[in-house]
Amino acid sequence: MQFERKRQNWIATALLLVASTCALPVMAAPVCTPHYPTPATLAAMFDMAKSTQQTLDAVDGAQVVLLARGGQDLSRYGLKHSHLAFALREDDGTWRVKHLLNHCKSDNSALYHEGLSNFIGESALTADLRVGVLTPALQRQLRALLQDPATLAHALHEPRYSMIAYPFSTDYQNSNQWVLEVLAAALAATKAADATPGPVSDRRSAQAWLKHNGYQPSRLHLDLSKRIGARFFFANAAVTDHPASERISGNYSVITVESVFDFLQQRQVLQQDQSIPHRVASHGASP
Repeated sequence: MQFERKRQNWIATALLLVASTCALPVMAAPVCTPHYPTPATLAAMFDMAKSTQQTLDAVDGAQVVLLARGGQDLSRYGLKHSHLAFALREDDGTWRVKHLLNHCKSDNSALYHEGLSNFIGESALTADLRVGVLTPALQRQLRALLQDPATLAHALHEPRYSMIAYPFSTDYQNSNQWVLEVLAAALAATKAADATPGPVSDRRSAQAWLKHNGYQPSRLHLDLSKRIGARFFFANAAVTDHPASERISGNYSVITVESVFDFLQQRQVLQQDQSIPHRVASHGASP
């Protein structure tokens, strides 16, 4: 009798485990479906890319600028832009973008080198583009870092991705974090940089330099449901790299476009802060 009761309990437990496992999504293999912009969206992308090219060409002597576009909807936090990138002027005069992208909401990322229209994407219809023009000295350092073979810029890339990566941990990285750490390497190499804590050679030294020189991340509050989602349901979000105090309170330190621009302003290396308006979709002429 006792054996039969134990057997029934074991079966019930096993069924519960199976049901729980089936209820959880498979994070390691997110499902990607092809997405093709509409003709109106494509027209807006190319139109905004042309305006961006003209705006950058009009900046005297510009070789490397910061671009920020929309992507994730962060309006509930009062933020307009979510994604940072570098734009470099090529030898033939065209501008191309270097940035980190997380493909298919997976847990890994790669560095991309692509045209303005690809970078702008469907945000052409929803968000203005923010342009940060840097000092000539900082532009020179960035150009040296980002041009092939770009050894240090690639060394500063961590493929393990989290959209809310902690700014002072090397466990994960997101798009804005890679840009900020490359900026740290360039700033540390300029004559105007503080002598300590020394040059940047890897992610750990980049973060040490940022902390020493007063970089302050933004604080975004994630409610309990979002924290549980990040822990169990989304491959491209992790909270384990954040301090316990942040995980308990839900107030997470995050590298935002605004915090990076504020830091550059504080360092007095941001010469211009411009905005390129987004486009309105054209639905064709009325009869």
